[in-house]
Amino acid sequence: MKGQWTQKVFQVDDSPRYEGTASWVHVDGRSYWENTTSAPLPRREYTTRSDYNVTMRTNRHEITKDGWIHDQDNDKIIRENGKDDVLLAKEKGYNTYVKVDANRCKAAQEYWTENENKWALVRNKWNEVFARNKNLSLEEKVDNKDLFKFLSDKEGYQTAEQINPLIESFVKK
Repeated sequence: MKGQWTQKVFQVDDSPRYEGTASWVHVDGRSYWENTTSAPLPRREYTTRSDYNVTMRTNRHEITKDGWIHDQDNDKIIRENGKDDVLLAKEKGYNTYVKVDANRCKAAQEYWTENENKWALVRNKWNEVFARNKNLSLEEKVDNKDLFKFLSDKEGYQTAEQINPLIESFVKK
């Protein structure tokens, strides 16, 4: 929506997780953004938990003089068709972010220099998939392997001819 900001959250393989859109609020010397949206289970839990199936995430991002704060309220919900949602638990997350000296990020900068072209191809393919404007459902694994494990292979998956069919194989028809 015009005049709003969207937080898009992706997996480590650039596949989508969830997103939310809302307006920034500027009041009483504070600037923050807040949105509530449903999302899949957090990565740390979806392989170990089966007692709930949806996370209702409220994300707040507030600008500070040194960086920003990411404040989360996450409801863990049991959702079944034709039934009211059941709240299983509530979780609080609070992270602060401050800029650090670039020298502390040297390994990440070197990785990015070496791999930015590959990841541009991955993002381009995902953008093409999103542009179809259809409900998107993904396979959890193909050939018993996660997408990020394929893309982590330094020998393969470096060109669009390799990456595009791989990503398509994870898109449910």
